[in-house]
Amino acid sequence: MIVRAPSRTMLRAWGFALAVASVILPALPLGGRFAKPTIPLAVLWAAYGWAAEDESSWRAPVILALLGILHDQMAGGPYGLLPALYLSAYLIGRVAAVVMSSPNLLSLWGGFAITAFLTVAIARVLAPLGLGDNVSVEPYAEAALITTALFPFVRPLYMSAGPSSRPQPGLR
Repeated sequence: MIVRAPSRTMLRAWGFALAVASVILPALPLGGRFAKPTIPLAVLWAAYGWAAEDESSWRAPVILALLGILHDQMAGGPYGLLPALYLSAYLIGRVAAVVMSSPNLLSLWGGFAITAFLTVAIARVLAPLGLGDNVSVEPYAEAALITTALFPFVRPLYMSAGPSSRPQPGLR
């Protein structure tokens, strides 16, 4: 029996399904199982992976914005905070993918960690504007930390194993 590795398209489909599930599952009436402990923000994986893979079409930002709006709806918060965070992750990921251009796991993981950390900083600025001064971004920070820790295991769902197709600085 010959077992073939899943195609890139199949891995991307599983990655997208995981991103959608990470948005929907915490809001379903399934008890505290999917809310605590904090589950990873798979949309951040998608944002970083799509940015690093040079998803220069309009699809990646539109899908991220729609997932953010869906997440805001499911969480019952004001519209705009999570789309802003997911689109910020995409933009930061585009820069991090160029700066952390080596295709090794540590470089990719470091780029993702920087991206996740910066989205937490952005959340600290934006959350009080939409949710009031007494809001805590600690749950988001915990989820971003867990998401960063799990990145090496899910990277194949969002990024290819080879070097990024994005242009690298200093290369022509």
